[in-house]
Amino acid sequence: MSVLTLSKNEVSGEYPVIDGIRCDSAEHFNFHYHAHLDIFIKGSSYLVPGGIGIKPPDCIYWLHTHDSSGIIHIESPENNTFKLGQFFDIWGQKFNNTQIFDFKVDNSTDRTLTVYLNGTAVNQTSYRDIPIVNHEDIVIAYGAPPEITPYEFLY
Repeated sequence: MSVLTLSKNEVSGEYPVIDGIRCDSAEHFNFHYHAHLDIFIKGSSYLVPGGIGIKPPDCIYWLHTHDSSGIIHIESPENNTFKLGQFFDIWGQKFNNTQIFDFKVDNSTDRTLTVYLNGTAVNQTSYRDIPIVNHEDIVIAYGAPPEITPYEFLY
């Protein structure tokens, strides 16, 4: 008979491991950095909500948001490369090269999907595989691209 033992930081039960990322009982500061995410749907800003990846009072995923500023907090016990698709999976939202939320890409100009990193459009890659890098400014635009204003990190 095997016995499952959890460290004091691990939580089992209703919060599954998502894409290799656990929901632990405390935040980790071994590898701690931030990126910024803006989402635009047909020219309008879409609020990235606070509390993504936080399951009070039980646990917190290594990728999460504390508030609606668009800051993604990466607080991991391991030095891994985390990807944009992992964040959307923790959020429980659809995201790939042909869809964000329930908005699907087609050949019309108002139904395109583009990801910008620090103001530059990303081409020839899977959007889900884009690494989340410290102080990266990520903009996802469905429809006509917005005017992109660089995000200034205060920390």
